[in-house]
Amino acid sequence: MGWINTEDKWLSEEESLLNAQLVIGHFAQSWTRNAIAAMCGNMRIESSINPNVWEYGYGHSIERGYGLTQWTPASKYLNWATGEGFQYDDGYSQLMRIEYEILQGIQWGPLAKYNNISFLDFTRSNESVSWLTQAFIWCYERPLQSAGIESTPARIAFAERVYTELDWGQVPPDNDPRSSFFHILFSRNTNMRRRQR
Repeated sequence: MGWINTEDKWLSEEESLLNAQLVIGHFAQSWTRNAIAAMCGNMRIESSINPNVWEYGYGHSIERGYGLTQWTPASKYLNWATGEGFQYDDGYSQLMRIEYEILQGIQWGPLAKYNNISFLDFTRSNESVSWLTQAFIWCYERPLQSAGIESTPARIAFAERVYTELDWGQVPPDNDPRSSFFHILFSRNTNMRRRQR
């Protein structure tokens, strides 16, 4: 099964769940179930988990948001994907951008309210889905406060659906051969960090 990535189509919740299953397949061996569900809850509100969605109301402006997490400006992600030789509207390319952000220590801004949790520690956390969903809102997405507060219940509700309704026992294989390289890099980097502590 491939990504549902029709340009600028807002996906139904059922379609979003199909794409969320691909997110699970990509991260299940290195992230906790709670963290994956929390990120998917945020992606649902940001993009409907459609990797080919531009920020609504702004056309295809590279100064506005784009993709699963609505990278803003879009050029932040698009330039990176192009430089890596990746197809920018591919969901796997965007998941690898997230891995790259963890490795480089970018995008995520730890906050005292969330115990100054790092992005790497977020991926390994067994805190509640609700807590992790909110940590991702404010440490990664950083929307306007009113929009973030208003959308929090919907983000949590979808994260809980991902956690309870999707298949975690028979995780489909990640069919993108590029990701194995990033998984190897990710595990090497985190092992080095452990040794340095």
